Amino acid sequence: MNVFLQTLDEAWPGSFKIADYATSLQDAAASGPGYSWPMTVLVLAALFYCIFFFNRIALASTLSLRTFFSSSEKIQNICENQTSLSAVNTAGVVCLPVIVMLLYNKGWTGMDLTWLCVAFIAFLLVRMMVFAFISWYKGVEGIFETIRNSGKVAMVAATLLAIPAFLLPMLFGQQTSDLAKSIFLAVLTFCFAMYCIRACKYLLEAGFSIFFCFLYLCALEFLPAGLLISAIISL
Repeated sequence: MNVFLQTLDEAWPGSFKIADYATSLQDAAASGPGYSWPMTVLVLAALFYCIFFFNRIALASTLSLRTFFSSSEKIQNICENQTSLSAVNTAGVVCLPVIVMLLYNKGWTGMDLTWLCVAFIAFLLVRMMVFAFISWYKGVEGIFETIRNSGKVAMVAATLLAIPAFLLPMLFGQQTSDLAKSIFLAVLTFCFAMYCIRACKYLLEAGFSIFFCFLYLCALEFLPAGLLISAIISL
């Protein structure tokens, strides 16, 4: 009686199966890069947000780069144009989550994702409260509104300029990680310095003294930014 149904070992005696020497799928999945569920939720939320508001984000990206590298008069044009201002506000919402995700994904911070988000949210809340207090105390709101919008433009521009630094290790390997980190820090430092210079220019043009500009930079710009950077690096 002929047997037509045979096992692989019976059909080819002395042969071997490549799968016996390969890593199991479960082990391969366990050893591969994994992402926590908060990171996955944040990535998906940012992705859907960018898709839904793609036109506004594209407009804000173009306006921010043009304004950041040109004269300061265009800030006033953005403030007076509701379409442009709405686009910049929409893009600004997604910039910080993008920076948080990239910092966490590249391992450039010792903080976990939750505390990293808390640090950035606290940074924004402190700035909002101090801006509101100074506007109330000085009785002038227009100049600080211009500075806030200038900060949003600088943030959008910094995010766009920093993205290539995160792509560098993906394209040329992990040996470029230190170079990418240096580029990232240089971009943020440059954009922050440009923003501070323009903020002082707006204050001086509005009649504030140099001493007030110095106090403004120390209390509202350098101190919160220094605390944020210290938290990101040391923890």
